[in-house]
Amino acid sequence: MTCPVPHPEPRSVGATPASSGESLSAVARFERVGGSVLFGLFGVGLFDQPMLPPVSAALEATGRSRYQPWARAVRTAAADQLIYHGEDADRDAESQRLMLLHRDVKGVGPDGERYSALNPQAWNWILYSTFFVQRGAYLALTGDTPSAAADQAIWDHYLTKTRGLHLPGNSRPIANYADLTVHYDSMIAELRATSALEAATSSVRNSPRPDFLPAVIAPLWRLSAPALGYVAMILGCGIMHPDVRANMPITWTARHDRQFRVLTAALRLAYTQLPATLTDSPMARNRRKYERLVDRYRKVGLTSFAPDTADRPCSTPRALI
Repeated sequence: MTCPVPHPEPRSVGATPASSGESLSAVARFERVGGSVLFGLFGVGLFDQPMLPPVSAALEATGRSRYQPWARAVRTAAADQLIYHGEDADRDAESQRLMLLHRDVKGVGPDGERYSALNPQAWNWILYSTFFVQRGAYLALTGDTPSAAADQAIWDHYLTKTRGLHLPGNSRPIANYADLTVHYDSMIAELRATSALEAATSSVRNSPRPDFLPAVIAPLWRLSAPALGYVAMILGCGIMHPDVRANMPITWTARHDRQFRVLTAALRLAYTQLPATLTDSPMARNRRKYERLVDRYRKVGLTSFAPDTADRPCSTPRALI
């Protein structure tokens, strides 16, 4: 079975590169998708993270993913906005905070193996997973088919944004995009249907009313939550690598393929036709407004401070006496 938005196959380093303009354009579209509220609809794609046993053990030990799914999701989204769309100082401060707090996440899992959130394999797995979910949403919402050079460019962009979350030395993330896809494929053999995955999928299928929604809409939430959860499951599973999706508690069929295509077509229409002010997250909207103002003010300035006599009034030379 072919995944509707396929996991990228490794590409030859010698593949024909895209133009620099094409790569910059791909990066800009990738960045905009990451700042869209529609990106959150693909969040189930992140469920490859708890499939890694050490990550599952850490999530179960802290308990917040199982018992406070909405609160944890809101905190994660807030951190992501600061890191991906904040100013450099705010991005670095948030990265340092996350690195510091994750030092406390360590112990021994149910399998008797020690785990640590800052173990290079587990830590980088989170970074890789998050990137591929954003890339999958980017493909779904834009319809792009990036070249090898464009894929490398968006990966470089992601690495720049997340530099404060990189472990040092040989533990830093893989730099080459083609090598990254090979590594991701090799990690699939270590993924499992874990207890943390069960808790995560249950929170989608049987989601309690979020605390940030008023109690008065509880009846409406009970009616709509199953349908919303199903849509989230289709969109998130649809961008997964097929072998990763095999660990999900869903038997993916041709019907799911069709549903995924219909849903992504509708979302792509909304993404391309609705004003960005409606689809941008608050942080991305503010960033976009700031960039427009910067561009406007820069256009006011001169391009040179050299003397310019073109606009000076002509003066008649005084006659010599």
